Order: sequence, then C-alpha cells, then structure tokens
Amino acid sequence: DAKQFVEDVRQALYASKIVAYAQGFNQIAAGSAEYGWNVNPGDLATIWRGGCIIRAQFLNRVKDAFADEPDLATLIAAPYFRAAVENGIDSWRRVVVAATQLGIPVPGFASSLSYY
Repeated sequence: DAKQFVEDVRQALYASKIVAYAQGFNQIAAGSAEYGWNVNPGDLATIWRGGCIIRAQFLNRVKDAFADEPDLATLIAAPYFRAAVENGIDSWRRVVVAATQLGIPVPGFASSLSYY
C-alpha cells in the first residue's frame, strides 16, 4: 500500500533525525567533557534555533528535553524522543528492508537504525 509506505518513510525519517541529533549532541558532550568547554546542550539548541543554518523547530523539543533533565545521558532517553522512536521503529525497519530488497541504498536510515 503506497499510502502506508509513505507514512513509513515519514516515520523512518523522523526517527533517523532523532538519532542523528542524539549522536551529534553525544559527540559535543564528549568533547565538552574532555576539553572543559562546559557546553550546555539546552543552550546550544537555543543558539542553533535562533541563528544557525539548522534553525529547525525540532530544536525547541531538544532544548525542552535537556531543560527537563539537565543530566540527560542521550537525547534518545528523553520521554518525547524515546516514544517517537519507539512508535516509528516498525516503519523504520520496513523502509530499510524494502529499500535493501530493491537495491536502493539507504545508508542514513540503515546506520541510524543500527545505532539505535
């Protein structure tokens, strides 16, 4: 069903986006800890939201997640993001499987799914 597959792709894209942001924030946190940068992830999301090429409204949710849990180990553990990924996991898997069977490379979807 084409309509369902479009929805699967939408959910897979959102879940992959969450994982990509989680990886990025994890990298920044590691660098901050190693080099003593004292980067606050919630503040970083606010800065990006206000004046960076990233400027996604999605960053408001990121900021809120770190504000709600300042010691959040990874974005994927925040309730909103965890639920979004869990709700999309079956769709995400279907997209990766279908693309693989058709010989369509989907490295972003596949690697983010593997990371999760």
